[in-house]
Amino acid sequence: MGLNLKEKWGKVNKKNLAMLVVIFILIAGGIIGAIEYIQYKNLEKEAYQAQEERIIKEIFGEKVKQPQETPTKKPSEYKIGINYEKAMKSKKPALVLFYADWCGYCIRFMPIYQELSEKYKKELNFSKVNVEDKKYKSVVDEIGITGFPTVYIIDPKYDNRILLSNAHLSNVEDVSKELDRFIRIRKLLDEKK
Repeated sequence: MGLNLKEKWGKVNKKNLAMLVVIFILIAGGIIGAIEYIQYKNLEKEAYQAQEERIIKEIFGEKVKQPQETPTKKPSEYKIGINYEKAMKSKKPALVLFYADWCGYCIRFMPIYQELSEKYKKELNFSKVNVEDKKYKSVVDEIGITGFPTVYIIDPKYDNRILLSNAHLSNVEDVSKELDRFIRIRKLLDEKK
């Protein structure tokens, strides 16, 4: 009849085994190459469609959003708000940004933070804390800062801290919704006192 598996394996010599390995590698490489080619073509198609949409919008008079340039200014170079100690002595709540100058996300967040500081200057103090500054080590440790940027609403009057989710930090509108909600609740608390 036929050879059993043990006998078949015993008859495979090193040359045949090496050839099988090479064939397997070539097939795997071909599959990987095909997958990468398909992904490349899909990206190329998406880019073409995006360009086509921009052209159509321009022809029909719709404004096309231009991609924003990535800011290059370090967070510490922005002159926004007051120092942390002064903000914590105030009865006014503060939006406190914990940042690191080398953090790309912090750099991209700064124009948003600046716009918020102008929009909410009557309702909130604004403060920035460089987590690498040794004078703020105890504050950073107490609050438990582990990622950057981290933004808290800190209300010394009511001894309250609210962490804003990083999911809300991508644009002014999302942060504004959270700040508006906080301001409404705080006004209700002030009315009850």
